Amino acid sequence: MSKETDELRLLRMRKLLELQKRKLLEEARRKESKDPDPYSIFLKLLTSDGKKLFENALSQYPLQAKKIGETIGKLYLLGKIRGRLDANFIYGIFYELGFPIRLETKIVYKKRGEVKSISEMLKEEE
Repeated sequence: MSKETDELRLLRMRKLLELQKRKLLEEARRKESKDPDPYSIFLKLLTSDGKKLFENALSQYPLQAKKIGETIGKLYLLGKIRGRLDANFIYGIFYELGFPIRLETKIVYKKRGEVKSISEMLKEEE
């Protein structure tokens, strides 16, 4: 009889372990779904021109840009920032923090429906 009771205890212990594992897995899944990634939220908030400017910022200041993105995402989660984030907002944040984003600029000349860059105009004059 003691052998049967030992087997029953073992079965009960196994069942308890299985239930504990399931419960821990469910809790882990709930935590993952409750804690959204601030950086991914920040990326979703960007407008199309904001994304382009942020990509420039990432190429120029990779570590700082990611930290700034995470921080802005956290601020959005806290309700301190609302709405979509455009290029002006992104540029202003980086500029105020001392990381001015360098942009590629072009100067074009239009005359009689033709659009030419300044470099093309200067080459034609030579």
